[in-house]
Amino acid sequence: MDESTKKLLIVDDSEIDRGMLSNILSGNFEIIEAENGYSALEIILSRKIKLSAVILDITMPVLDGFAVLRLMRDNKADNVPVILITAEATKNNVQRAAEFNVAGFIRKPFEPDVVLDKLSAMFDIEVKPAKAPQAPLTKDDISETNTYISKLEIIYKGYLKNIDSDDEHFSRVSRMVEIILNRYREQTDSTELDPEHISLIAKAAYFYDIGRMAIPSDILNKGEANNMTDSEALVYTTHAALGANMIWLNTSASCRYFVHVCADMCMHHHERFDGKGYPHGLSGTENSVFTQICSLCAYFDKAFMARDSQNSRQFDLVADKISLEAGRFNNDLCALLTFCKDEILGIYIKTSKTPLIRNF
Repeated sequence: MDESTKKLLIVDDSEIDRGMLSNILSGNFEIIEAENGYSALEIILSRKIKLSAVILDITMPVLDGFAVLRLMRDNKADNVPVILITAEATKNNVQRAAEFNVAGFIRKPFEPDVVLDKLSAMFDIEVKPAKAPQAPLTKDDISETNTYISKLEIIYKGYLKNIDSDDEHFSRVSRMVEIILNRYREQTDSTELDPEHISLIAKAAYFYDIGRMAIPSDILNKGEANNMTDSEALVYTTHAALGANMIWLNTSASCRYFVHVCADMCMHHHERFDGKGYPHGLSGTENSVFTQICSLCAYFDKAFMARDSQNSRQFDLVADKISLEAGRFNNDLCALLTFCKDEILGIYIKTSKTPLIRNF
């Protein structure tokens, strides 16, 4: 990064939280980390580094965030903007923060888009979204990522077993994503897609709904959000950010591509092409094409499996119904789904416990 790059000091006793914020912000800022308030003050008061802002956790042992703010003020170092990290912006925290004229709050769990929006507004700059890096994947990168995926899959399958479910839906979604991405690559001649990247994107799709692990079972048992009270629905919608944060816990450089893609799928699989989805109301190409394809495949599979039979005619009926749901999906991706009909039907034939009829 050049000398004009803004420098951010992240102060948090949690290595995981520092790593998550660093992953989100490192594409736009030079990141410096401090694991406690004393280390932060040493950096701030030395004035050897020209800091653009400090991102400071409120809850830390021995010297908490407010103690750091007080000492910054006492030592006339309070000219550096400070953003506080908090799990909950309580009335007491807001009032105390106002005494030190802090620039704002970042709430846990971190939402990459929200964090980037806050920093871009603070500095009045356009920041690059936290998208997956496109550097070539080395053999070591792929090996370490696949090891991580295997461990994550064991955890997820264990959770599904505990709630008397299985992973068949997620396996089908993963396979469909791979099929459609291969056709997408052929039609667009995309230079960023090769077999290795496509494989990791498809594996990421398997975990798109992993955030539901953190939602209370009594809420999940009600099914879709429209069966819940307003307060329950609000809790349910947090599964998007919670899933993304589970994936962001992995701060390994080798796993960075998978982490970016998978976290994006977790966070934005409920977005709509017309911008009427959640949590951020992304529209059009604001949502990555990988996540759009994942969402389409997940929606299709649930609708297709709800039919009395899974055959060619039912495929057409579901695909037509989806294409008529104005604004939900990109029409070009819907057409790509239909183009891949035979290959996708093959998934259901191979995984079905009863014979399927290809044509009807």
